[in-house]
Parts: sequence; structure tokens; C-alpha cells
Amino acid sequence: MGIKRYILLTVVYMLAIGLYVYSFNGDMYTLEVYTFSLELPVALWIVLPTILLFLASITHMMYYSLKDFWKARSINKDFENFKTALSEKVMGEDSVVKYKTEFFKFVGKSMKMLDYKEIEDFISKDEKIELNRQVVKDINDGKVVELKKYRLSSQNKLLDQNNFNRLTEDVKYASTILKECTDKNSKLYQKAYLEYIKYSSFEDIKKIGFTPTKETFRILMERYLEEEGTESIKMDLDSIEELLMQFKANREDYLELAYEIKTKLDPDALMALFEKLYNSTEHSAASDAYLYVLYELQMIDKIRDILENSDEDEFVKWKTILFLRDHGKNVDSGLFLRI
Repeated sequence: MGIKRYILLTVVYMLAIGLYVYSFNGDMYTLEVYTFSLELPVALWIVLPTILLFLASITHMMYYSLKDFWKARSINKDFENFKTALSEKVMGEDSVVKYKTEFFKFVGKSMKMLDYKEIEDFISKDEKIELNRQVVKDINDGKVVELKKYRLSSQNKLLDQNNFNRLTEDVKYASTILKECTDKNSKLYQKAYLEYIKYSSFEDIKKIGFTPTKETFRILMERYLEEEGTESIKMDLDSIEELLMQFKANREDYLELAYEIKTKLDPDALMALFEKLYNSTEHSAASDAYLYVLYELQMIDKIRDILENSDEDEFVKWKTILFLRDHGKNVDSGLFLRI
């Protein structure tokens, strides 16, 4: 029963009793307690306990109605806070909002242990949640989104994924990532690093703290061997020698370089480069590559001198190549050395 209906019916009830008593007894009655004296009609004295009970019950009902009102208000406010926290969770952030009710306090703490996963048939009917879900979907679909207004933490995965997307759209964005990214071991930094060395000059590459690897050396050599164009890169032979030493090139690396660079350099420069490598103690694995260059330049006598002064188990393949050549069987030295 609503409080308004309760008041109305109670008033009607008290009036009915009062009028009924008054209809057969309209006398006055005086209540005296010590010096206190109160004179009222008998009918009113009869109704008075009901009035007192009515006032007490109204006070009781108003108290619990007010209590329920504040509880409902707290729940509604916590629900709004929860939707805010959920919208932030969608973006990969843990909310700092505080709850008043124990139920939502538990839910709020529990949500911090969970990760967001998109469910297509879920509709929250909350504008902020739906907007954030769309942002996450766009980023996962490879689109670039402006994220500054969301004030995401620096460790948020969406930032990295968004930068990956931007890097895919514009490889020149790699320079910005290399300047801003603090974790050089992260996948984003490594990706940006590889993209950067695909278009920057060798001088600019060295400025970013370039640490050559076999993979990066291959990328640089591909650009070096390109004809003049946007992808080509200028490097001196001393830099190539230094790179080989820094990533500790092996026999196959030197041979691969010899196979490819012979079309770029003139015979004198080619000979000078690999002779220098061969005579350097830091490039001890360059022997086969040097012999290959000599063979390509038809400097057979020089190869024989090296083989004659070698141990029996050294340069076995080259000894085989020369043996076959001496017996009229020419072989593809590059192919034979790869076997």
C-alpha cells in the first residue's frame, strides 16, 4: 500500500470512529495529571491513541522510504559509475571510480581481473560504451584512430596497435616511433626500425644507434644494389666491411655478398674489397668469397697459389673445382659452393 493511500484511509478511519462516538456521547472529559489539565471531547480521547499510532507509523514509513530512496540512488549512481568503468575497460584501462554499495564494490574489483573481448550480439545501449567498442574494433581492423582525447596509459596495447596501423599506412611514421618509443625491445620499435632502414639514408640510420644484424644487413645490401632510385642507398666499402664485422658474418654471408655485389662494383673495386677482407684477421670467414671473386675475374694462378699453400683439408671444394676445370669440366662455382 502506498503511503498516500495509507494516510487517506487512516484519516477516514479516525473520522469515522470519532463521529460514531460523538453521535451517542458528545460530552467533554478532562485529563488531570498533577498540575497539568487537558479537556477534550470524549470522541477525541477515543481517537487520540489511533492518532498517535498513525503519527508513529507515518514516521516509521517515511524513515524506511527515505532509506530505500538513498539506497536506490546509490545503486543508480553506482550503475552509472559501472558503465563508465566498463567503457574504460573496453579501451584496456582500469577505472579508478569508487562505489558506495557492496555489490558494485565487488563487481568493480572483479572487473580489474578481466580482459575485454568483443561480443558481436551484445548491445549495451550506452553511448560511451558503444563508441569505445567501435574505436577498439576500428583499431583491430587495421584503421588509424586519434587516441589523444582518451588519455590512455603509456602501457595500453591499443596505442601500440594503432601505431602499427599508422606505420602500415605510412612507413615514414617509423621515424616518429623511434623517437618516442622508450622500449627498444618492443615489437613496435623493432618493426619501426626495420621500416626506417628501408627508406632512410645510411647517415640517418647510423644516428639512431644502429646495431646491424644479418637481416638488417640484407635489407641495406638490397638497397645498395638497387639502381639509382628512391629505394637505393649510398654506402662506402669501408662501411660494408664494418657492418660485416659487427654482426659477425659467416662464410655464407661473405659468399652471398660476393655473388651479388659483383654486378655493382667494377673489377678493381671488387678485387680490392675482398682482398682486404681476406687479409684481415677480423674477416677470417671471407676466404671462400675471395676465391670466388678471383675465379670470376679469371685469376686462376692466384687461386692455385693459395690452394698450394693450404692444408690438405682446406678449400676442398675449390680444389675440386680446379681439378674439374683442368680436365675440361667447367662448373658453376657459385652453385657448387652452395652445395
